[in-house]
Amino acid sequence: MGLKALVIDDSKFMRESIKETLSYLKIGSVIEAKNGIEGVRAFMKHRPALVTIDYEMPGLNGIETAMKIRDIDKNVLMLIVTSIKSNMIAVKSGKIPNLGYITKPIDPIMVKETIAKLQKVGN
Repeated sequence: MGLKALVIDDSKFMRESIKETLSYLKIGSVIEAKNGIEGVRAFMKHRPALVTIDYEMPGLNGIETAMKIRDIDKNVLMLIVTSIKSNMIAVKSGKIPNLGYITKPIDPIMVKETIAKLQKVGN
């Protein structure tokens, strides 16, 4: 796919897991951030085309982080990644353009399909 990506997650294990999935999908270079505030800063510095965001983090949660990033770039593709299977999170993520929602454990096929859907909607 060749996209630059940013992985925002407070768990180092999950950041590594998501990075492995993105590497498997041949996404491209991956930047990491351990919380929403650091993630917004990393986004402004690196301007990746894809951002994965953990929903539950200290400080800014995933939706708050996504909204801040959306204010910077209306076209970036974002995925909320969470272990919480909640319709409310899916509804909240659906209200932000180019924001998908996937649950942990990470399934590479689901990630690929969700990114493809977001790319199709964005065009």
